[in-house]
Amino acid sequence: MQKSIRFTVFGISLWILSAFLFTASSGSADNSPLALIQSGTDRALQIIKSAHSGNAPSLSERRAEIMQIIDKYFDFGEMAKRALGRPWKEQSPQKQQEFVDLFKQLLFNNYAGRVETYTGTNEQLVYDEQKIDGEYALVKTRVLNYRNANIQLDYRLKLINGEWKVYDVVAEGVSLVDNYRGQFNSILASKSFDAFLGQLKEKVADQQGTL
Repeated sequence: MQKSIRFTVFGISLWILSAFLFTASSGSADNSPLALIQSGTDRALQIIKSAHSGNAPSLSERRAEIMQIIDKYFDFGEMAKRALGRPWKEQSPQKQQEFVDLFKQLLFNNYAGRVETYTGTNEQLVYDEQKIDGEYALVKTRVLNYRNANIQLDYRLKLINGEWKVYDVVAEGVSLVDNYRGQFNSILASKSFDAFLGQLKEKVADQQGTL
């Protein structure tokens, strides 16, 4: 699968999860991981299509609102820790939190533009199965007819305080977390962690200036 297509799918998966805040109060008794993933899909696509119609604010204009929604259903602390890898344990709690905040902003900025260009035509989402192993779960889904291709899209979740939260998304076997870990390890091989944080700050600032 082409890299640009995979990254767009990653972005769409984030927006699908962002709809859960609106659907969580629906009163459904099924709070399984699969039901959680499925419940947000229609609402998310509605938000995206509404933004494209011109009759609603763009996704970038709804940045603060959507960031709060995504934060409720993604465990960015777990995602950031796994994306950073071994250097995580070497940092103070303050630097860990700073990295988590920057990582969250980086994800949002990287995929906001890709989702802005997503129009949604003949795609169909299929929910294949869920696998639960203690406090961890895997939800396997497929996106059919996405740019004339069928894409495997899996969600990894962790049970935290009685709620399932996503900590990784895997598109066609490529993990979002692993992808960033490779990038971060490459940078940290030649830079201190403080210099790395400084580079992330500059990247996030540049991204926000173009959104």
